[in-house]
Amino acid sequence: MHSRPPASAYAAAVGMTVAFGLSFVATKYALRGFEPLLLALLRFAFAGGILWVVWRLRRGPERASRAELGRLATLGFVSLTVYFSFENLGIARTSASEAAILIATIPLFVVILNTFTLRERNTARQWAGIALSFAGIAALVLLGGGGTGGAGLAGNLLVLAASLSAGVYSILARRLLVSRPALFVTTFQNLFGALFMLPLALTEAALVGVRHPTGDSAGGVVFLTVVCSITAYLLLNYAFRFIPASKVAVFINLTPIVAVASAYVLLGERFTPGQAAAAVVVVAGVWLTNSGGGAARSPSAG
Repeated sequence: MHSRPPASAYAAAVGMTVAFGLSFVATKYALRGFEPLLLALLRFAFAGGILWVVWRLRRGPERASRAELGRLATLGFVSLTVYFSFENLGIARTSASEAAILIATIPLFVVILNTFTLRERNTARQWAGIALSFAGIAALVLLGGGGTGGAGLAGNLLVLAASLSAGVYSILARRLLVSRPALFVTTFQNLFGALFMLPLALTEAALVGVRHPTGDSAGGVVFLTVVCSITAYLLLNYAFRFIPASKVAVFINLTPIVAVASAYVLLGERFTPGQAAAAVVVVAGVWLTNSGGGAARSPSAG
């Protein structure tokens, strides 16, 4: 008989959900003073550096094989460099609310990719959920109200590309599993993510220059690093110790609601009736897909 999870585990899950939901607003604030790729570089470098110090203090000297480092480099490149390049570039061109809804489609891409790469069979209910979600996605992307002219459309497509890359990461993570503590894996993923982001950020700086950061933007970077990349990760792993992954996923699925609510309050973003309807269709489709079979476990956004 399994013991009941402690209240602290559910508190951790709630805290993680709030942190991930606020990450979209924090990114908007940070983008006021930093270009998208430089922002990603700073976030990974700071988070990786802090986690590396914690890891060395807790674990002491610990060597990794070349094979492990190669797998961690691949995972860091896909899950951080590629994913956040698309996400930050997208959020810079669309609203935080739309980005959050589109990032919530990651489980759809996981299910679809599993179908073609792992030959997993989907139920009719899952296919119906996928079809429903993509209908809502098409409407939300085409409405593209977060930017001016075609900027909103481009931003939404970039965010969708981020969701697809997260789906690819979920497949790679199974094949490139590293049997090490979560702190070790996350530390090196952030460090490799920063390493691969460095040339992209330098290219960006050469093309568009570097802006003078504001207090709001610097605060956004600190929040993304400390709260989203470190604290939320620790809360997530603590919750996984006591709560089944399927139940933790329920909390993660609430992230878009927190994101939309916080964008409404802190950024003054408003959905048009058409966008609101499209968002409801997307979320309903994701729920239908996840409840139609084995829950697709995917990387958390934020």
